[in-house]
Amino acid sequence: MGVRAPVPEPEEGGGTSRITLRLPEHLKPQIEEAAGRMGLSVNAWLVRAVTAALDPGGPPQDRGGGRPIGRNYTGWVR
Repeated sequence: MGVRAPVPEPEEGGGTSRITLRLPEHLKPQIEEAAGRMGLSVNAWLVRAVTAALDPGGPPQDRGGGRPIGRNYTGWVR
């Protein structure tokens, strides 16, 4: 499994686009916390989240839960 290069902070005039994103009120503090845990700005965290959503075949990204994605098991085993 390869390592994904970090997403750089966008530079002014560096080929970026600006959008307005309306979030449910309860998501904003969760996003801020997740970005802070990863040492990223909210913008950089959102860029990574969108990139991961558009590239589902890539390695899972930390979504702030502190555990790998897709590795949880539930139920009974004999």
